[in-house]
Amino acid sequence: MRIPVVGVLVGLLVLAGLQPAAAASTPGKVGLVSFVGANYSRTHDTTSLSLDWSDIRSAKKYQVFMSRSYSMSKAKTYTVRSSKITVSGLSRGRDYFFQVRGINGSKKGKKSTRVGRTTIVRPGPTKGMLAVRVMTYNLCSAVCDQKSTTRYPWVRTSATSPSPRQPAALERIAAASPDVLATQEAGELTTPPPGYAEAINVSAKRLYYKASRFDLADKPAYEYGSKDKNGCRATTAPDAQTGHVFLGWHAKGCRYAVWAELVEKSTGRHFLTFDVHTVAGTNSTAVTNRRAEMNLLFAAAAQVNTANLPVVFAGDFNSHKNRTPDVVGAAMKAHNFRDAYDLARTVERQHLNSYNNFKTAPVISYKWGDHVDHVYVNPWRSRVDAWRNIVLIGADGRLVKPIPSDHSPLVIDVRLG
Repeated sequence: MRIPVVGVLVGLLVLAGLQPAAAASTPGKVGLVSFVGANYSRTHDTTSLSLDWSDIRSAKKYQVFMSRSYSMSKAKTYTVRSSKITVSGLSRGRDYFFQVRGINGSKKGKKSTRVGRTTIVRPGPTKGMLAVRVMTYNLCSAVCDQKSTTRYPWVRTSATSPSPRQPAALERIAAASPDVLATQEAGELTTPPPGYAEAINVSAKRLYYKASRFDLADKPAYEYGSKDKNGCRATTAPDAQTGHVFLGWHAKGCRYAVWAELVEKSTGRHFLTFDVHTVAGTNSTAVTNRRAEMNLLFAAAAQVNTANLPVVFAGDFNSHKNRTPDVVGAAMKAHNFRDAYDLARTVERQHLNSYNNFKTAPVISYKWGDHVDHVYVNPWRSRVDAWRNIVLIGADGRLVKPIPSDHSPLVIDVRLG
């Protein structure tokens, strides 16, 4: 019988007290790839993105694929030994998509799910900036009780009722300690969170500010106005310290945004904050209505902001990049505003949707992170240091009960110029 040459070699190695090298294992598939940093080079007028992912067993190094297209066509390949990378020299304000796979010798693991990020479009000013922490939070305080979308009530109704949601929501607010708190569907939040003053409350949109640091502008007080035949109230006077914008009669209801002109006590610096909740839905009627609401919003903002103050738009806009068309994003861009998410130097839990639907398992969107809640600022007049989804996650990787709302709070650290 002929003995294969390989068999002879193995036998000789064993006789010599040596063992043949184990075959290289194929690395597993790389999991969720996250963007952990972004920057802008003023010197070269280019941007950079930093990515991170969990180590993969058997991976000796990693291939990182980058493309301007979601199809990953014409992808550029980088090879790194650690589970992170910073890619520099990128064009500003452009979309980039990435995939990663592990490598072990000639063995190649499966590529990760594609993730995308828009690079910073402008670096923002460098001097004389006002640091403001903004939180937007749709609390669903009454509606979710009325529709029984969760077994946890907003407030405890009896000694035997489940744990209430309001204390959990207030804990998230206190943990973030925002300077400005824009809430939607907050009709049942009848007492301001500790340390905050209420600037205005219209149609369950309550806009708060940190009383120790800010005050309302010294202007005429807000006047609610009379109702029309549908029970809606017209847009209020633009020369007041606060006001509301009538966005139209949509989805059988009066739609509004509210605003306030705030003043930092220590410096006397002014800025405007708008709290917005556009109509929900993905059909053509909802899209048309949202477009009309955005047009009315910007028309009113122009009348309010005659002093050309820095402006922050925060709220539940019921729109994001994966909803085509994203009429909110288009309207913001047309008026030189951008999503703070796309301007942030650091992001946290960007793939966890801001709409959680009371699910304990985090709702993950890989391509962008599908956030219907947003904060928009002007990148020519501001710098965003951080964007965070601060939903409370337990040690088991699931949302902690009681989940305060079907939306998770977003916190943005921005410097206004």
